[in-house]
Order: sequence, then structure tokens, then C-alpha cells
Amino acid sequence: MARHFASAGAGAVQRYYCGGACDGGDDGAVQAMLQCQRVSDFLIAASYLSIPLELLYFASCAGPAPLKWLLLQLAAFAVLGGATHLLAVFSLAHPHSSGLLLASTAAKLLAALVSFATAVSLVALIPRLIRAKLREAFLRAKARQLDRDLGLIRRRVEATSRVVRMLTHRIRSSPLDAHSVLHTTMLHLADALELHSCAVWMPGQDAGADLHLVHQLSLRGKGPVRVVLGSQAPISPDDPDVVDVMASEAAKVLRPGSELATASSGELQPPGAVAAIRIPMLKVSNFDGGKTPVASSYAILVLALRSKASGSGYREWSGHDMEVVQVIADQVAVALSHAAVLEEWQAMSNRLAEQNRALLHAKQDAMMATEGINSIQSAMCEGMRRPMYSIIGLLSMVRQAKDMRPEQRLVADAIARTSTLSLALMNDVDTETLTVNRMPFDLHSLMREAMSVAGCLASCGGAGFSYQLENGLPEWVVGDETRVFHLLLQMAGDVLGQRRDGAGRLSFSIKSCNADQKNCIPVWPNLSAGCSICVEFQVAMERSTGCSQPPSSPASSQINMCKKIVQMMNGTMWSASDGESITLILHFQLQQSHVCRRTSSSIPHFNGLRILLADGDDMSRAVTQKLLEELGCQVISVSSGTHCLALLGSAGSSFQLLLLDLDMDAFEVALQIRGLKNRRWLLIVAALAVTVDDNIREMCRHSGINGLIQKPLTLTALGGQLHRVLRN
Repeated sequence: MARHFASAGAGAVQRYYCGGACDGGDDGAVQAMLQCQRVSDFLIAASYLSIPLELLYFASCAGPAPLKWLLLQLAAFAVLGGATHLLAVFSLAHPHSSGLLLASTAAKLLAALVSFATAVSLVALIPRLIRAKLREAFLRAKARQLDRDLGLIRRRVEATSRVVRMLTHRIRSSPLDAHSVLHTTMLHLADALELHSCAVWMPGQDAGADLHLVHQLSLRGKGPVRVVLGSQAPISPDDPDVVDVMASEAAKVLRPGSELATASSGELQPPGAVAAIRIPMLKVSNFDGGKTPVASSYAILVLALRSKASGSGYREWSGHDMEVVQVIADQVAVALSHAAVLEEWQAMSNRLAEQNRALLHAKQDAMMATEGINSIQSAMCEGMRRPMYSIIGLLSMVRQAKDMRPEQRLVADAIARTSTLSLALMNDVDTETLTVNRMPFDLHSLMREAMSVAGCLASCGGAGFSYQLENGLPEWVVGDETRVFHLLLQMAGDVLGQRRDGAGRLSFSIKSCNADQKNCIPVWPNLSAGCSICVEFQVAMERSTGCSQPPSSPASSQINMCKKIVQMMNGTMWSASDGESITLILHFQLQQSHVCRRTSSSIPHFNGLRILLADGDDMSRAVTQKLLEELGCQVISVSSGTHCLALLGSAGSSFQLLLLDLDMDAFEVALQIRGLKNRRWLLIVAALAVTVDDNIREMCRHSGINGLIQKPLTLTALGGQLHRVLRN
């Protein structure tokens, strides 16, 4: 019975789908339509079954629970609808299947229930969706408004930045002095912030001093700018507004009726709000080793806004305006610090320039004084040197006398050696240099003359004198006899200068010593011990018994000068017993005595040699003439080079040799003489007080001078030079 019901049902369905076509008897068309339905139902089923997957994904992402429930309902509706169409595909393939019929019926019933529940849920959910959409639209409108506000803020920030950059550039490009910086700041702040007035208050120099108005700028509408430089009544630093502004780095809006605001407006009442900010007044002393500078004082910048253009109400200070004022105050502080540094640098530069001028003036005065001292010193040395030359020349003649007693010869030799020492000391003072001239000399003769002078010094000081000379000392040695004589006399003078009473005796001791034991440095280290000798000179003051008078302090400056000379001679010198004993050790090279005697005893004699002498100094001319006559010459003397040229130019003059003692003028006179046709053959000898070097020799060769003799002129030196000139 069931099979019959199913067959009947399937036949009914088949008749339902193809009733019309069967009536026509066209089976091919019916099959084509059935195939098309199968494909369509399959595609619809596949689409319905894919939609739930997407709905389940959206349901997992959805937040509210009703929305998730609605999505699940739609997924179930899609699944049941797809199942219905899929069963329809199988029903067309198996029209007589009772199971497919039951499944199709159940699927349709469930699809009907789910679709009804979904419709009911949509009725409750759609108003919520509408409200969410309205809220979204509201939020979008708010976002657009925020974007517009943000753009406005950005434009205002950019405008503020431009104003700050412009003001900073104006401040930095203004002249670097405090008044120009403040004036530029107020002028451009008034233009940028639309100010009615602007003023600067500065404290006095003392700590806790009142504030004074130093700059004020007021604007009347669109009229010209009026700058008032002066001062109103000072404001006490204890004013509440001043204390409030000084206590903070930020700008402060002053309270209505503030004394600071009223005084800053001048004759006009401030029409708008008034703000003030402190400005650090930095100096060079505030910058300490790279640390953050701390200002020692502050100025106050007071700013008053204009009223509105419509005249209704007043403008207020905004946050951006206060930030601009604070940034500009920092820039003003930097500019003022630069101006302070520049002012202090300029003041220091002026002081240094003044000191430099004073130093240059003092240097010029010192140079003039030094030149004057040198000129006086040179004149004094020259004035003392000329008589010394004459004395040495006369003594050279006296020492050649044959009938002199030994005592007289000793006195003459001592005076000659003392004069030579005085001349050497004057040359040292004039040239400011110390030199050592090593030549062979008679050590025994030097000792006798030094003892003679030391005995005279001791007698003049009221002291006794004794000396002890070792017999084994060589007679002839090589060294600087003038420096040795100077050291011995200096030692005697220093020892005599240490005593304050007349008691005591000056004793001299001269003996040979061992160089190794006395730490003596040889002058010629390459010589053997047999070719040199080390001599110890000791000068001491022997006091009488019972004398308790303490010695005076030693003359350290003179001892130091002597030690410098000793060092040049590679010797050693020291003092003991508070200067009462001085020891000197010198190293000498030995010299054969017979060679020195033969060389020193030869004095030439010129029989009737006709000489013309030109000398500007009367005493020197007389002494030189006497020396030449002693040598057997016939001498005619003149007092200048002009007289010499006039005498040589006459036809009757017949001279064999010309001696020029005219210092450096001798070269010019010699050139003029060589220009005379009848005197080109004349022999010319020049006497000079300077050291003969290569330059002097070149000048002699150029001017035609045949020979040079260095002053002082002695009988031996003058005779030897004339002999060499005549022989050559």
C-alpha cells in the first residue's frame, strides 16, 4: 500500500511538471526542461550552502549578542533553503522515492520556521541598526569638525612660529647694544601682537634697588609710533606684582589696577589686558665654565593689548600670545647677553688699547733712556779710554829706560798692568761682553805686580800684608794675564772689604796643586800632565789675637762676577769663613821661557823715517809723537784729516809714512789721499780702538791702508807694526 502511495505520488509529481508537455507528446522538450531545472537547483543549493560560511565568520567578529543571533538565523535559513533545492534535484532524478519526499517536506517545514523567526528578529534589530547609523553619521561629523579645528590650530601655530621667527630675526639683526635690542623688540612685538603700549623696567646698580622705566613705546590707533625714553616714578621691588613676575619664568597677566600696569601706560590708561614677564640681564661674569648661567638681575617687560576694532569689549591674552611673549623674552635675554658681552669686550679692548699705548709710550721712554744711558756710558768710557791710552803709551816708554832701579821698574810695571786692566774693564762695560784672550805671559812678573798692588791696598786699609810664593812655579805660561790680574785684585779687595776694623793681615799664597784633588777642569784636555800646570791662588785675612769683631757679609755680586770669569777660564773659585778666605784654581799651559824673551826684547829703530801724524786728541797726539821720536822717526803732527790732506796736497811735502789716529774717519781720509796723484805711493797706517776683524780688514784694503795697529799704542807694538809695513 505504501509502495502504491509512493508510485501514485511520483506519478502525480511527474504529471505536474510535464503535464502540458505530455499533452503535446514531445518527450525531448520535457527532458531538456528537467535537465535545466536540475542544474539550476544545484547551483542554488551550492550558493545557499556557501553563504552560511561567510555568515558564521561575520558572527564570530560581531560584538553585540543580538547581531550574532540574527546572523546565525540567516545562516540556518540559507542552509535549509539550500537543502530544499538540493532535495528537489534528487526528486527529479528519482520521482518515486518516498524518502526524498519526506526529507523535502521536513526541510521545507524547517525553512518556513527559520524564515519566520528571522523576519521577527529583523523587526526588532532594524531600529538598532538605524540608531547605530545615526551615531556613525554624528561621529563622522565630529571627526570632520575636529579636522577643521586641527587645521585651524596648525595654521595658528604656523602663524605664531612665523611671528616668533620674524621677531627673533629682527632682534638678532638689530645693532648689538642694549638700547637698540629693547627698542627693536618693543617695536616688532607691538606690530605682531597688536599692542597698545610696551615698557621696560630695569633695576638700579645696587642690590634691592627700585625699578626704573628706561624704555616705553605707545601707539595711538593707526598714528605714528611714539618712543618715550625717560623714567616715571620708580617702583619698589616689594610690589606684589613685581614679586609675582620676578618669581616665575612664565609671563603673568597683571591684575586690574596694578601699579606696574598703570605706570607702564604713561599718560594713557591701558585699554586692554596687561601682561608682564621678567628678562634675565646676563653679564660676562655670569658665564662660569660652561655651566648654565645664572642672572644676577632681571628686567621686566610690560605689554598692554589694544581694544577690539568694534569698540565693544577688550581683547584678552591667549595661550599662544603668552607663549610668543615667553619665547621672545628668551631671545631678548640672549640678545642682551650678547650686547653685554660685546660692551664688556669693547670696554676691555679700549682698556687694553689704552694700556698698549701706555706701554708703547713707556717702551719709547725706556728706549730713549737706554739710548741716553748708552750714549752717556759710551761717552764716559771714551773719555776715560783716551787718557788711559796715553798713560799706557807713556808707561811703555818709561819701562824701556835702562837706568831704573828694580823698585821703580816694579812700580811702573804695576801701573802699566793696572792701566791695561782698567782699559779691559771699560771695554767690557762698553761692549757688554766678556772675552778671554790666551797668550804667553810671565807668571812671576804677574805675581810680583799683583803683590805690589795688593800690598798698597792693604796699607791703605790699615792692614798688614804677607805673601808666600812657591819656588817650583814655572816662569812662562799661556793664559789671559789681564783676567788673572783682575781676579787676584778682586779677591784682595773682597777679603779686605769683609773686615770692619783695622786689625788683621792680608796674606797671599800661590802654589801648584793636583788637578784631580782640587776638581780643576783643564783648559786643554788633550794635553798631557807634563805640558800644563794647575795653580792655586789663596787670599785670606789673618786676624789679630783677641779680636772678636765679626766679619761683614760677603759681597756676593762681586764674587758671582768673578766666578763667571773663572768659568770662562775653566777654573774653580770658592770662598770660606764668611768671605775671609777666597781660593782660586786655574789651569795654565806651559811655555818655553827663552822663546818669549827673545820675541819680547826686539824693538826696531827707524833712522830719520819721515812720518806725518794726524790725531784729533792733543794728549794722544803728543804721546804718539813722543813714541815715534823714541823709535828714531822725524814726526810732523796735525790735528785733523783736513789739515793732513792740505799738507799732503802741497808740492813741498815729502813724507814716507802717514799714521792716522782718527778712528773710523781714517778710512775716508785714506780714500781721499789715494785720490791725490802725487801721494798714491804713500804708506798709510791706521790706529783703531775697535777689534780688528774681517770687515775692518776689507775696509782697509778698499781704502788703501797698508797696516793696522790696535790701541793702546805702545812702543813695542808701534815699532813692530811700522817694521812690518816698511818691510812689505
